[in-house]
Amino acid sequence: MARILLVEDSPTQAAQIRILLEAADHDVAHALNGHLALSEMHAQSFDIVVTDLEMPELNGLQLVEQMREDFSHIPTILVTGHGSEELAAEALQLGAAGYVPKNRIDEMLNNTIVDVLGVIRTDASYARLISTLRKNLFVFELPNDPILISPLVGLLMQVSSGMELLPSVDMVRLGVAVEHAVANAMVHGNLQLPAEQCPSHHDLARFGEISPAMEKRLTEAPYRDRTVRVEAIAQTDQVRVIVTDQGNGFDTTRVPKKGLFDPKSLSEDGDAPRGQGFILMTSFVDELVYNEKGNQVTLVKRCHV
Repeated sequence: MARILLVEDSPTQAAQIRILLEAADHDVAHALNGHLALSEMHAQSFDIVVTDLEMPELNGLQLVEQMREDFSHIPTILVTGHGSEELAAEALQLGAAGYVPKNRIDEMLNNTIVDVLGVIRTDASYARLISTLRKNLFVFELPNDPILISPLVGLLMQVSSGMELLPSVDMVRLGVAVEHAVANAMVHGNLQLPAEQCPSHHDLARFGEISPAMEKRLTEAPYRDRTVRVEAIAQTDQVRVIVTDQGNGFDTTRVPKKGLFDPKSLSEDGDAPRGQGFILMTSFVDELVYNEKGNQVTLVKRCHV
């Protein structure tokens, strides 16, 4: 359960979203606009903010900007209407932790909240020891088992949090980007499956769900023998994560430049990375670089400590 501030100027929409959130056992407070939302955050604490993008007075994009000053520790999820994907992408650049299209809110909102909050769970018993770390290196050789994605990201986030490298919102965003990179390496890289033959990203990365097409590939050569190599280096100036699969790669000339993408293309592509996952990855890290073959991606998040 999370303490959620819902920011929505339409009473009807607010009532519908509140019912959805409370059905998932969340504790929900409501603000009619961005100004009132900031007042609520000064008055009480929240785990996460869910805000409509298009509102009068102070819209969701402006609210994200304002929260960077005093509430950078609170992650924000935007609810976007049709045609507002470009604004949503701008909000991701400014600090939002995720977005949900309004026409998919029933199926995506609670899952997105779980995803965002799930990557910042840490074990306090290790906090003092980890705070003394100055550099840490992980190297994993993962089988194509998505149940390993969430604990891998959790371990990286625990170390980064303990080393006090990143504000909590930036840590959440990095965790989401790594989740997408590892999931893509497994299903699109090693298993060479298109998105329509795979579970949703949430079900894959959060619950380790495997589709029938994945089960079949995991019994066939060469797919069953491929692994994903994840190298993660956490040090005082940056967190660098290198994800390498053993698939055939893709044409890297098709990768959009950072900030340049087709906002109407919001589904994963089994060949070149695009859509919502790619938007999140490029927005949430400072550098995103593919090797020439297209089977390795390097994510870099700089630390300002």
